[in-house]
Amino acid sequence: MTTTVFLIRHGDRYDYEIGKEAWQARCSGAAYLKPSDPPLSALGHQQARDLAAHLKQEQIEAILVSPYLRALQTAQPLAQVTGLPLLVDFAIAESHQLPSVLPRVQMRLPYFPEIDETYVPMFSTVVTEGSDGQEPNREPRVEHMRRMLYVANQLQESPLLAGRRVALVTHAASVALLSALRREPLEKAGKLAPCGVCRFTLEPAGRVTVVAQGDDVSAYTKSSPSTRAWGFSDSNEPLDSTEELWKQALELGPTDITSLPLTVPAEAAETCSDVYEPESL
Repeated sequence: MTTTVFLIRHGDRYDYEIGKEAWQARCSGAAYLKPSDPPLSALGHQQARDLAAHLKQEQIEAILVSPYLRALQTAQPLAQVTGLPLLVDFAIAESHQLPSVLPRVQMRLPYFPEIDETYVPMFSTVVTEGSDGQEPNREPRVEHMRRMLYVANQLQESPLLAGRRVALVTHAASVALLSALRREPLEKAGKLAPCGVCRFTLEPAGRVTVVAQGDDVSAYTKSSPSTRAWGFSDSNEPLDSTEELWKQALELGPTDITSLPLTVPAEAAETCSDVYEPESL
C-alpha cells in the first residue's frame, strides 16, 4: 500500500521574532527557559492553527512530533482537530542538537495532554558521542543524517507508518528525509517554510512522488521573514562539506539503535542549559 507523508516544519519562532540577544536575556536566570528550546511566536501559533485547518480533511492517521517545544506547539492544533494523539519521538528531532536541554516528555503533559504516554518511540534520545569527540553532549551532524536514513526505512517497514497517512511535525533539516528515500544529494531535497508541508507518497517498490514541496505557505497562512524557508543550501555550513557528510552517512547506513543511550544523562541538563543553537531550525 502507498504511504502518504506530510512532512511539516514547525511555525515561526519567538526567538527569531525578538532576536537572539533579547531571547538570551529572557532566558538568563530563568530555569524554565532554555535558549535552544524557544516557543512559537504569536504568528507561529496562528500558522499552527491555520495548518490544522488546512490538513483537517486529509484523513491523517498518525502524528509523530519532535520533542522540541516549537514542534509540540505546532502539532497540538492538528491533534485537536483530528482527535489523534501526539507521538513524541527523537527520531524526527532537531539536527545537531543538545538533547539534554529538553525536559522529559512527562513534564510536557500539563500543557500537551494530547501526548500519548504509552507510545514507545523509535528514538528516546540521540547519539551524542561522535567520532571526533569535539562537541560532547551534542549530536554530530552525520548522526542526524543517519537518523533520517532510519526513518526512511521505517516509513517502508513499520506497521505504524507503512501504508498509512502520517504527519511528521519536525524541523527544516528533516527535509533530508526526501534525500534519504531517493538517495540524492541534500541540495535536491528542496526547502521547508515555517508550517510548510512537504507532502509526498511512497510506493512499496520505493518510488517517491512529491505532491507539494512545502516551501510556500501563502495558500493557507501568513509568513514572516524572521523564519525563512530553509534548505541545506542555506546552512551556515558550506554545502560541499555537508554533502560530504551525507556521503559518509550513506556509507555508514541508518543509525544502529542498539547504540543509543537509554535515557538522556540527567547531569548534562545543567551543564548545557544555557547553550544557544544559532542554526536551530
